[in-house]
Amino acid sequence: MLIRIGSNDNNRIKLVRKLQTRKGRTAECKFVAEGINLVSEAVRRGMDIDFIMVPEQALSDGSRDMLINEYIKSDHLTVCAVPDKIFDKLTDADNGVGILAVVRMLTRDISYIRELPPESNILILDRLQDPGNIGTIIRTAVAAGYGMIIGIKGTADVWSHKVLRATAGMIFDIPFAYADNAPDLCNMIRSTGRRITVTDPAGGKPYYEENLRSGTALVIGNEGNGISDEVMSLADVRVTLPMKGEIESLNAAISAAILMYEAVRK
Repeated sequence: MLIRIGSNDNNRIKLVRKLQTRKGRTAECKFVAEGINLVSEAVRRGMDIDFIMVPEQALSDGSRDMLINEYIKSDHLTVCAVPDKIFDKLTDADNGVGILAVVRMLTRDISYIRELPPESNILILDRLQDPGNIGTIIRTAVAAGYGMIIGIKGTADVWSHKVLRATAGMIFDIPFAYADNAPDLCNMIRSTGRRITVTDPAGGKPYYEENLRSGTALVIGNEGNGISDEVMSLADVRVTLPMKGEIESLNAAISAAILMYEAVRK
């Protein structure tokens, strides 16, 4: 179904603006998927989509006509066409995204851990901030077969457009939750039989000497400060990535990938 919107005061336009902030996304439990790749992934997965929005120009853009026409013809989707000038102000993408969708979040509670198979690994993000790192880590977690991701309070919003773009839609493929209290989270993890695993350059064993294939809750720390002292004190397993030369540490996403891929090593 196609709806044409001409006013800046339209409630759907106001909603998109509200969802540009973390506070707005949290209040509405919705986010904005920007760009043809993210929107098409959300549609393909059957996610709960409030509406799709395109600039008027996109209706006559040959490169997008076919896909947008499919959405317009769908009985389950609403497509809103707005003036180009209004649409351009709803996204900060440098070259224009041409399409966006308002999507309901796949909200989870940390108690979802108990619904996972006991051998399933989970990933814990301890106050990570860089969207590119977070997006790459999420994609790798899906590729390595991890069962869930949990962000400890202070971790960037995974539903922001920068992180969503960096995940290339893979955030839709793995349960995600936020935890306000690290000790409570660690206690719940232990109650499921999983081991809280941290990287410790000073006191950890080489990662390949530990079994990280299953039953692991792997913690990846903040880019600048690493894992918090509180979480370190709660760890069951401490590992390190041996490094030669004068290298002191690796990028958070690279470290995470090396450790997570232990789950698929024979």
